[in-house]
Amino acid sequence: MRLLQAWIAAVLLSVLGYLLLMQAGWAFPPLRLYGVLTQLLGVPAVFQLVHAVFGLGQGGKIFAFSGVTLLWLGGLTLLGGLQRPLTAGAVTAVLCLLLAPWQTAVGYGVVFAALLWGVARRLTPAGGRVPDPARRSLTGVLAAGAAALAGGGLVALFRQDQTPADEAAPVAGDALPFAVTPVEHFYYVSKNLEIFDPRLNVQDWSLQVGGLVQRPATFRLSDLAQFPAVRQELTLSCISNPVGGPLISNGLWEGFRLADLLRQVGIQPQARYVLWEAADGYTESLPLGQALEPDVLLVTRLNGQPLTQRHGFPLRVLIPGRYGMKQPRWITGIRLSATDKPGYWAERGWSKEARVELMSRIDQPSPDNPQAPAGPGAIRGVAFYGNRPVTRVEVSTDNGQHWQDARLVPPRSRYAWTPWELLWTPAPGTYSLMVRAYSGATVQTPSAREALPEGATGYHQLVVTVS
Repeated sequence: MRLLQAWIAAVLLSVLGYLLLMQAGWAFPPLRLYGVLTQLLGVPAVFQLVHAVFGLGQGGKIFAFSGVTLLWLGGLTLLGGLQRPLTAGAVTAVLCLLLAPWQTAVGYGVVFAALLWGVARRLTPAGGRVPDPARRSLTGVLAAGAAALAGGGLVALFRQDQTPADEAAPVAGDALPFAVTPVEHFYYVSKNLEIFDPRLNVQDWSLQVGGLVQRPATFRLSDLAQFPAVRQELTLSCISNPVGGPLISNGLWEGFRLADLLRQVGIQPQARYVLWEAADGYTESLPLGQALEPDVLLVTRLNGQPLTQRHGFPLRVLIPGRYGMKQPRWITGIRLSATDKPGYWAERGWSKEARVELMSRIDQPSPDNPQAPAGPGAIRGVAFYGNRPVTRVEVSTDNGQHWQDARLVPPRSRYAWTPWELLWTPAPGTYSLMVRAYSGATVQTPSAREALPEGATGYHQLVVTVS
């Protein structure tokens, strides 16, 4: 009975903690414990293994957080079931000190002790009598409810991850130009479980600019409208995108130059690096000289609309030629420093520079349904090389024995992907398609390499059945 009561108290404590996290931003020890675990998950070799098992979505993170949740609830249950409430509360507070500020740790200890006492008082009959049927029913209902609450939350996380990733192929959305990815199809990757991504509001948000600046400043979102507006079409790609993968999208971004903001606050002579700080604890850096280039932007809008929460509302960084890991979302701070600080993923062994590799991909025929009708048709796809031009794309239909030049659709921006097309009239049979791209004398790397730590290389290949 005591273990059952402790289980109920543990679930109630966790629900209260989660609500305080979401409503007031309090530290949530299970989330901090998960953060410690993801230090290991972020190491490239472990990351590759996890994504080989769980795919490109959030499955690996969900599995890890589920394990952390069960460990947290199981530990509290054993602690509460085997110790008196005051002792269990004190031990909980001490353990939480390893994961949260002392105020939060003490709060968890006090509340857990109170919940243990309250649940026991409500469910244990006085004088050691046998529980009456009503009390037994209440105990069963509370225990089942606690199990449903914990299990239902984990099931919801898994269901959240079941939507397949869109390939973001270059099609026109509502009132969008050709080859621009609609926001609802834009790829999404986060170091967090999505439910723990920052949810910022305009009233509370501000951008703190400090460090080696002459005039430290705080900007509200409305203050940023003073800087000259810039609109830029740019393709964003994740460093973990495999060859031919879906984690790449093209958008119309609106914002302003980082250089304009830094010149307003003044740059001290000893400053050498720009350090970004995000609301979820994510950090990145860029040498000051590169940060002052006119194409490095702080953006607030995507495809004519304010940034969505998923994509960094209210402010994110754009750096052409770099993978998405170098371009933080949910920016809350910018500091100038004389010394560099490795970014969140660089600390875990990923690329420091994160420069985009030359890539090309086949979108039609679809990799999800590699079939095509006999007769006149076309093979289509995209190629991309960050802020460098794609000058040529070749396609093979016989596993690389012969290559044909594809027609390139000139991009509107030097930072956008290049759509390509090869007219094709196949007879019935099976074909092994391959594609490779060029940028001047640079040829796409043919050797296959895993995405991490520097980005995937190799030719996208697709076996197509024609009938």
